[in-house]
Amino acid sequence: MYFFNLKALLLDLKHNNVTERESALYVVIPAMIMMGYSYYSPQLDGLESLVDNVIFLINFIILFLVNGGNNGNNF
Repeated sequence: MYFFNLKALLLDLKHNNVTERESALYVVIPAMIMMGYSYYSPQLDGLESLVDNVIFLINFIILFLVNGGNNGNNF
């Protein structure tokens, strides 16, 4: 994964060298950071936030698998 070397990421994206699994991680990691914030947010109920986060992760995994997993296209 490229966190700081965005030029290398752009080159790999142009040449289709990024796997679907890596693409999924670029979505999941920021989403999990935001989920952690929402769980501890004083405006939201902790249990409700936890359930919402679990539903999001289950749906994301289902979408990844339906797309063909690591052999899928354009995730």
